[in-house]
Order: sequence, then C-alpha cells, then structure tokens
Amino acid sequence: MLEDLDNLMEIEEIDSLMVSGNAFDNPDVYWLTGFRSPDNILCLHNRGEETIVATAFKTLERLEKESFIEKTFDLTELYQSFMERGERATDNPEKVMDAVLKENFDGEVIGVPRRFPSDLLIAIQNLGCEVKPVPDLLLQARATKSEEEIKMIEKAGEATICALSNVIELIKNTGIGANDVLLSDGEPLTVRDVKQALNHNLLDMTAEAAEDSIVAVGQMGYDWHYLGAPDDKIKANVPIIMDVFPRLKIERYVADVTRTVVKGTPSDKVREMFYAVMEAGDAVLDEMTAGANIDDVNMACYNTLKEHGFGSSRLNPGAKEGMTHSLGHGIGLEVHEYPSMYVRDGEFKEGHVVAIEPGVYLMNEGGVRIENDFVVTKDKPKRTTMGLEEILYL
Repeated sequence: MLEDLDNLMEIEEIDSLMVSGNAFDNPDVYWLTGFRSPDNILCLHNRGEETIVATAFKTLERLEKESFIEKTFDLTELYQSFMERGERATDNPEKVMDAVLKENFDGEVIGVPRRFPSDLLIAIQNLGCEVKPVPDLLLQARATKSEEEIKMIEKAGEATICALSNVIELIKNTGIGANDVLLSDGEPLTVRDVKQALNHNLLDMTAEAAEDSIVAVGQMGYDWHYLGAPDDKIKANVPIIMDVFPRLKIERYVADVTRTVVKGTPSDKVREMFYAVMEAGDAVLDEMTAGANIDDVNMACYNTLKEHGFGSSRLNPGAKEGMTHSLGHGIGLEVHEYPSMYVRDGEFKEGHVVAIEPGVYLMNEGGVRIENDFVVTKDKPKRTTMGLEEILYL
C-alpha cells in the first residue's frame, strides 16, 4: 500500500523515489497518482512527504482535476522555451531534471525503479545526485492492497466470471460434428470464436483482455501457456482450458481466472485430474493465511496431488507431467505481481491478493487447471472470483 512506501524507502536508505511514464505503460505511475492518462509525467516522492508530480500544459490541468495528487510542479514555462527553439522536453532531459530537483529535492540519494528511462537516469547523475536502483521497492509496496484496491479486483473478477459464464454457455449449446468438432450454427467453433466472445463480453463489463486469453483444447493444454491458435477447433470429449486475465478499462486492476470444461464425456483420467486439482486447491486454502510460509502453502498443493498419483516439478524437478508450474502469483495492476509464490522463504501478509492455480498436465490427455483469486487475511482467505463451481462437463 502507499502507506508502506516511506518505510520501504528508509530500509533502502534513499531520500527520494523518482518514477516516470504514464498510466498505460507504467502501472507504478497510476498507483502513485491515480492519474489515468497516456501523457508521460514525472513523479518525485520525498520520504515522509506527499508525492510531487511535474508536468505541463493541459496535462497539468487534467492531473489536478482527475488524480489524487495535491502537490504539482509546473513545467509549462520550461517546455514553452523548448518549443520556441524547435525542441522537445525529451531533447533536454538534464534541463528538466535540473528544474525539478533544484526546487523539490534537498536530499542525497534518489532511488529509481526497474522501469526508468536511461536518459533521465544519466541526467540525474550528471547533476551530481547519487542514484540507487531499487528495482523491487514499488513491487513490494504494491503487494499489499488497500480496501479500495480489493474492491477493484473484485469488480474485475465479476467481469471475468460473467464473460466465462457466457462463453461456457456458448460451448454447452453447440452440436458435435465430424471428428468431435463442436458446431455453432452449423459452423466449426474455433479458438478465434471463443476469444472474440470473451472479449465482447468483457467490453460489456467495461473490461478488456490485459494481454490475451488462453484457450487450449485437448492435448494442446499439456503446454500450460499455449495461448491457442485462432483456427484451432474446439472439440468434444476433451478438456478445454480457458484462462482469462482481463483489466478494468477505467480502474486498471486485473483478475485472473481459469476454468476447465469438457463438452460431452471426459475420460476417466481427466475426471481424476479434475478432482485432484479441486482437492489441491482446497488444501491450499486451509494453509494460506497471514504469516504462513509461502512454501508450506505450495507443499499443501503438491503433496495433495501426489496423494492422487500426480507428480510435480516441485517434488521432482525433472518432471514433464503433473503440475509443472508454480502454484500462483500476486495480482493487482498487473497480472503478475508480488508476492511471488516461486520463492521458498517468504510469507503471506494480510492484504496480499493472489491467483491460485493448481493444475495437472498429461501428454496424452492435455491439462486441467482451476484458478481463482484470493485476499489473504488473518483467517481463511477471501475469494474474489465467485461462480462456476466444480464445472467439468457440459
């Protein structure tokens, strides 16, 4: 949360944190300002003080109306002087930095995050300021969510479940043609059709695909990040993995949900995979609480799958079948955030929001994955993606 920023800066021994970019290219900017704009701005957070945003012209006017920033630094006069010479601000990074720092910085060390323009970094150094890379500081601060952020993630989850529900209904209402290909209005149903339906439904909920969606049919689902080729046919009697991770168009927060369905009759092995994955997910929820060791939660999943006869790359690093990816990841303004569940020495904190995605993948069957999003609390985790419970076959 924003409230954690100053403490993290003190730990890193930096006096100020500088962030540059816009809300669409750099989520750190939106998180620091609440300013949804394609225009680049410069943010300076001096430890213990309010964040200052430096910008110019109409961008400054909109910032003052639309963001939660109360302190601004007007660069209009400086930018105007550049324009009179036929230049741009990007041609003069050192002059911009000099103006901003001379009026707004009296410390010694400026921290810069992973996403930071190299020309601005060099300009700061040329002005004699000490620069310290703090690549993970903002990710650490963003890892715990405020109540308002959690509401936005819940809203994204509602949009995702609604879109998936409608697409599952589309699949349910298909016929079965030659070679088990599903038919919609007499035509083969393809991955392109399913993704278009997902996208249309998301737009109706003021959301959009953050990157793409995964629609993997049958044995193609063995590769757990296979996106699905547009012309892939949706087929009966095999698992169809649909992994959807959209972003709210206005609020910018994401959800991440996966459902696996079969139109027709799943094989006995796919049924075994499905129920093993369901039980692994339940075992995770029994362990995931504030203060819990992340790897203990991971092991609850992998050990449950082992009890059902399915291996994992965690218990057997050379495994090519079973669960061959990590259990989950943090979500927020991006699909993959902190906390990382790949680590073995971290612990969950109250306010973490994580996507939990147990899965089993077999070469001859494909994959089964079920993914939901949860808020970590002092007690049982709070699920934010409600609906479509225990659906396997249609």
